[in-house]
Amino acid sequence: VNVGCGPAEERVLLTGLHAVADIYCENCKTTLGWKYLFAFESSQKYKEGKFIIELAHMIKDNGWE
Repeated sequence: VNVGCGPAEERVLLTGLHAVADIYCENCKTTLGWKYLFAFESSQKYKEGKFIIELAHMIKDNGWE
C-alpha cells in the first residue's frame, strides 16, 4: 500500500546477479529499497517477489518507537 515500483533492471548484488526494481513512497517519492523480480542462480530463487526496505531511508514520525 502506498508503495510504487520502478522499472526492472539487472544488478550484481552480494549474492549474485538479480533482476530488481526500486520501490518508493507514492506520497513523497523517496526510494525505500527494492523488490527482487528474478534470481539468476537457483540457490537464490527464494528471494523472488520479496522486498528489501533500507532502514536508512525510513523517517521516524508520530512518536514511533
